[in-house]
Amino acid sequence: MKLLHYYALSSRVLVVAVKREIGWCAYCDAVPGVNHVKELYPVIHCGDKLPERIARSIFPSIPLPYEG
Repeated sequence: MKLLHYYALSSRVLVVAVKREIGWCAYCDAVPGVNHVKELYPVIHCGDKLPERIARSIFPSIPLPYEG
């Protein structure tokens, strides 16, 4: 997986968009809020995958198909 974008819903909640084999998906999880760059990869591995409708509302500019 390749990191595409991330968005902080708050200082302690991150949403991370990643490129997958064919398209992309987004994961969301709580983080300590100390260093978002260092907290991205745990969100990818432990976070919950978002439904396409929510992910596209956060990252509308990603043109790839969604892999939900």
